[in-house]
Amino acid sequence: MEIGLDIRSAELLQRRIEEAVQGSGPVLRPVLLPVLRRPAKRLRPALLLAMAGERRDRAAISCAAAVELLHISSLVHDDLMDEAPQRGGVRSVHVTHGAGMAIVAGDLLVAESIAALGEVDPRCATDGLRAYAEMCRGQAGEVDAQGRFIDVDEHLEILSGKTAALLSAACSIGAVLAGDPAGPAARFGRSLGMLFQIVDDLIDLCATAAEAGKPVGQDLANGVYTLPALLAARRYGTAFTEALDSGELDAARDLAREGGILTEVLRYARGYATAAEESLCELPARPGLAVLPGELFERATMLCTSVQRATVPAVR
Repeated sequence: MEIGLDIRSAELLQRRIEEAVQGSGPVLRPVLLPVLRRPAKRLRPALLLAMAGERRDRAAISCAAAVELLHISSLVHDDLMDEAPQRGGVRSVHVTHGAGMAIVAGDLLVAESIAALGEVDPRCATDGLRAYAEMCRGQAGEVDAQGRFIDVDEHLEILSGKTAALLSAACSIGAVLAGDPAGPAARFGRSLGMLFQIVDDLIDLCATAAEAGKPVGQDLANGVYTLPALLAARRYGTAFTEALDSGELDAARDLAREGGILTEVLRYARGYATAAEESLCELPARPGLAVLPGELFERATMLCTSVQRATVPAVR
């Protein structure tokens, strides 16, 4: 499943992203340029522009660049907090320039993002600020939950902030640019963001490293308990938690990949896919976006059924 940018839009977007740090001075600009130029999917800008319809003027590209700057700022800070040495083949800012510079660099990207959104429309800046506040709350919740088996609803609330809030804002801003209602667009983006996260969690749990294109099994190994793990802990109790505590990661992974657990994960995925589709129905037709929930759910289903016999929930 991919939603991408045409070559011209991608070029304009990259140019605008780099322009945002043009005036950041001789210290910060060389710190940030390698991060801004590393390979990336540009999912959030693509969603914004798809929701904006035919608009590809400077205002639309500026808003698309702004939401990507917010995303990149969170990655700079995440890499520092996780002590990640690199991302996308580029060394992390805290590795090349230290923790203090990583904090300041991420903060600058937030400021430039909100300033760019405000120049287009105050409503866009408000959406960006609210999303960033949600991202901070979600990140704080994730840090607090590290290594603990929290309630599933609490976990989903954390994901709604950390992951889905910015996709929600991207879609809302795109709708503002198109002159369409922002509410349904925001709900679509949030549901889609939750669905993306479930797929990402399933990739780590169910895919091989070759299929994923990156190491897998990292969540359980690092004490990051995603939806399947929390459901497994709830169902199997000490059989699951003691396997983790004793370092028997393969045994714990097998329990989290059991058919009944994955069936329950698919129920959540189906719910978010349906919610996204229903929200999009409240807006003028956007064929490029309409197919995304179904494609993501199909991806989740394929991941689950590749390792266990999971029951696919029926469409409501």
